[in-house]
Formats: sequence, C-alpha cells, structure tokens
Amino acid sequence: MAKQKTLPEHVQIIESLMLRSKQHRGIMIPTMLMTGIASLVLGTSITLKTGRGIDLYTYPISAGDWIWTWISAAFCALIVALFFAGKQAKADGHKLNTPQLKHVFRSLLPSLLLGFVTGTALSFHDIRFLPLTASLWIASYGVALLSIRLYTTKSARFLGILMLALGLACFWVSLRTQEVIHPIHLANFFMSIAFGMFHLIVASGSILFAKVQG
Repeated sequence: MAKQKTLPEHVQIIESLMLRSKQHRGIMIPTMLMTGIASLVLGTSITLKTGRGIDLYTYPISAGDWIWTWISAAFCALIVALFFAGKQAKADGHKLNTPQLKHVFRSLLPSLLLGFVTGTALSFHDIRFLPLTASLWIASYGVALLSIRLYTTKSARFLGILMLALGLACFWVSLRTQEVIHPIHLANFFMSIAFGMFHLIVASGSILFAKVQG
C-alpha cells in the first residue's frame, strides 16, 4: 500500500484558510464597514479642525498629531478585526490564537512596517510631505493585503489591488500638487478615499455577493 503523502505545512495552511472563506467574510465585512465609516469621520474632522481656507504655510496641527491620530484609528480597526475574529472562532469552537493567524500576521508585517517607517520619517522631516506619507501608507497597505491573497477572500484581494493602485496615483498627485493644495487637506483626502470610501465600496460589494450566493 502506497504511503499517503503529507502536504507541507504552508500548503495545509493555505488550503485550510481558503476553505474558510465564508467565515472570513463574517470578519472582513463588518471590519471594512467600521473602518470605512471611522476613516471618513476622522478625515472630515481633521479637515474641519485645521480649517478649509487656511494658508498653505499655516499648520494648525503638527505632523505628529496627524500621524498618531491615524495610527490610533488603525489600532482601533485592528481591535475590531480581532473582536470579530474571536467571535467567529468561538462560533467554530476553536481558539483564536492559531498557527494560521500567526502566519497571516507574519505575512502582513514587513510591508506595513516598511510603509509606516518610511512615510512617518518623511513627514517628521518636513510636514509638507504628509501627502507622500499618506500615499506610502496606502500603497503599503495594498501590498500587505496582496501578500496574504492566498489566505483571504476575493474582496480583500480586490481591495489590495485598488489600494496599491491608489497609493501610486496619490504619490504622483502629491508630487504634482506641491505648493498648490494644503498638505494636511490633501493627506486627509487621500486617507478618506482609501480607508473610507474604498472600504465601504468593497464591503458593500461583498454583502451583495454574499446575498447572491445565499
């Protein structure tokens, strides 16, 4: 009797996660909806706080305030995702802290850390680079989602492509609009579109797709 071949660990992880796409939608959809709404509210609030008609050389908030406000929002989104993941894990009767989840986080971290460190360094060097910071964050987020494309839903993969394309487009716009649009307003616009509108659009599409599938 021929020996049954044992699949490599990473292949087993991929197969396991792909089979759980329905459960993943239960985590991704509410997380994307809440992230989208929070990002739109935050972007609008910062823009109103700084003033829509301010002079290009006036900065009511510092680069540090802008960065840590958005980073705090990102941590809140992570907590929301972990909450729904824990809820799903409890419903499935297994622990949240699984090898699969650890593998996903290890895949996400490199691009997220690179984008965060590079973008943050630029804005702390010169606050006028805030739009470039936002562009790098958006693009690195897109790369992070694509790095786990085998482990997640089609909607998340689609969002990764959109984010990467938008990040590159925003980078180009940032370079072309220096000394034309206030950096804080432009950076807020980029973040609101990427983490606000795009998340809401993709989440809405996922809901419609789930309803069609029944």
